[in-house]
Amino acid sequence: MGLTAQPLTPALGLGFQQSWQALTDALIALPGDPRRHYATLLLTRLIAIAALQQRGYLSGDEWYLHNQFGQSQQRQRDGFFIQVLQPLCQQGFTLPIEERPPAFAQRFGLLPFVPTGPFRFTELDQRWGHIVLPDAAFEPALNWLADLVVAVPTGLDTELGVVLEQAVNGHSGAALATPEPLLEALCDRTIHATLLDRAEARFGHRPDSTDRLLDELSPAEAGALLSELGQLSLLDPACGSGRFLVAALNRLLELAQRLRAIATINAAKTVPNWAKLPPTGSDLSPTLGLYQHLTTHALYGLDLWPPSVELTRLQLWLTGVQHTARSTDLTTLPDLTLTILQGNALVGLVRVDDERFDQVQPRRGAKAKSPEPETPLQGNLLQPLIADSYQSVLAERQVRLEHYRSQTQLLAEVGNVPAYAQADFLRDRLDELNTIAHSKLTHLLWSECSQQLGLRIADPAGRRPTRPINQADIEAAQPFHWGFYFHHRLRDQGGFDIVLSHFPHGAVEATQAEFVERYATLFEHKQVAPSTFLHNRQSVLTIDADLTQSWAEYRGQFTWLSQYLRRSEHYPHSSQGSQSRLYWSRLFLERTMQLLRPGGRCAVVLDPFWAQSNSAPLRHWLQRETALATVLDLSNHQKLWPDVPARTTLCALWLRHRGPTQASPYSAYAKPDHALTPATLGDVLQRLIHVAK
Repeated sequence: MGLTAQPLTPALGLGFQQSWQALTDALIALPGDPRRHYATLLLTRLIAIAALQQRGYLSGDEWYLHNQFGQSQQRQRDGFFIQVLQPLCQQGFTLPIEERPPAFAQRFGLLPFVPTGPFRFTELDQRWGHIVLPDAAFEPALNWLADLVVAVPTGLDTELGVVLEQAVNGHSGAALATPEPLLEALCDRTIHATLLDRAEARFGHRPDSTDRLLDELSPAEAGALLSELGQLSLLDPACGSGRFLVAALNRLLELAQRLRAIATINAAKTVPNWAKLPPTGSDLSPTLGLYQHLTTHALYGLDLWPPSVELTRLQLWLTGVQHTARSTDLTTLPDLTLTILQGNALVGLVRVDDERFDQVQPRRGAKAKSPEPETPLQGNLLQPLIADSYQSVLAERQVRLEHYRSQTQLLAEVGNVPAYAQADFLRDRLDELNTIAHSKLTHLLWSECSQQLGLRIADPAGRRPTRPINQADIEAAQPFHWGFYFHHRLRDQGGFDIVLSHFPHGAVEATQAEFVERYATLFEHKQVAPSTFLHNRQSVLTIDADLTQSWAEYRGQFTWLSQYLRRSEHYPHSSQGSQSRLYWSRLFLERTMQLLRPGGRCAVVLDPFWAQSNSAPLRHWLQRETALATVLDLSNHQKLWPDVPARTTLCALWLRHRGPTQASPYSAYAKPDHALTPATLGDVLQRLIHVAK
């Protein structure tokens, strides 16, 4: 993998896309948006079953899924979804063996209990799990998985990363994947440097590399540093396919194992409980405990697009499967729905300060004193609703979260029916609290947008061109309230230690491609081919009034969102001038600085901005507030990314949230004389950056 795709990768990518599209097309009964989401969920389940059969966990049958499909076709045509896949997920993997119907084992064999992961029952299953899907919708996926299992006998996760990143990026732009040497440099320079930061703070000196550090550590020092590693927090606020989080997880696992090996010399007792080796002679995996802790307490991801969230959880879960030594270990894999979340990273309340409820800012245009510096603007809005209970809500959520995690781990080990039912009950209580708090906080965000920012939205069906924004409009943006879900991380730790991400590309604007996907059902009802709209938009809109109104509503969502991003206090350096374009990656960079703790480190891929004249405010602010290590522009003129236009350019950026920058960090590698290979790109990056800095 890397810059030049291996011979296997193009076929894998095409097979995944064909499988994804076949399932999406078969879901004709679904409204536009959920179709792709549910198709993704079904595909992740097929991949998960293939991974389990590859590990020998499905009655030892390495072709279990395909054999079940063949037997289903012999019994009845088009019965695979209802008679095989749904029972496997709803009556098989997600139920303890004792609770399964007696006839289930006779038909499907002895299956492991998998309480977390892709098989969980969702709202989409409740709404659409009973529909009839033809066998033909699953055949591309089964053929693709057959090729994948044969080609990658060591584990599906080893090849899926590039394929899934290409698929997610191709949803809204060029189908490119981050070159492997660049991904390694992004991870290593943040994670290794952060470990050296902790070592310097604890021991008073800083070695010039992680290898030198590990050579110098005593067992006691290694145990102390292992505890520090276990307390790190790493966020990807635009997690996409999850490839960056998986790469970070592998780096953290490697460092944890090396530190543990040193700490256990001479039977040292300084190893934290989560990192202890299994007892001698045990058949437990030596790395499973490390994986459990890191995915539960260290790695966090967020994405607006639901299919991305599903794929990220799948990749991390597949990594966990590789760290199991027996099928019963699957019961201890963490619930990734608690750490890989869905929502809009740019819209929502970041910090909620209940001590400043009385400092309500006036509406735009009113005369009032300027607020004090660093005064949160959202906290005061809580007063009418939950001023007296917000802290208790936060405390209760933390108690429920820790209770659910600890009890799920304990009950999974017991594995009986009451334990399984109790875990579900605990999760339902946590979800209920989250739903109530989210609703209230979104109401407060609406109050800010309508009263303080004066936002309005297009109203194509009304008497006037625009109308005041309402709470449903805010809900449609799927806000994510960082201040609630990560209250303790932001308040007590000051933010995340590391941000590692590939930010969304392009400008904040309506696109015809996204409109076609979002309103796919309407296009089918009108019998208008998407290609017709893409090539003759004005003609189609002139003829069809319903499509015209839907297009106006869709564009209106971007109008108010752009107003919010310009008028909000959170993006002053990315939104200069009312006529200038807004770019997703620049907005994400500003948001990142609000989530990164002082001294924290950031490594991201984003649109090139440094050499552009309209980025001066952002550039100067970054130089003033952060220590920029490297800003590197990369061009595709020499086919850095195969099958992607030559004009494609990306920027890689490393910084530390501690300013100012002392020297110019910018460099460009735009038009090399010869096409780069993974090895030559690695050499280029080594010359431009130093991992330990």
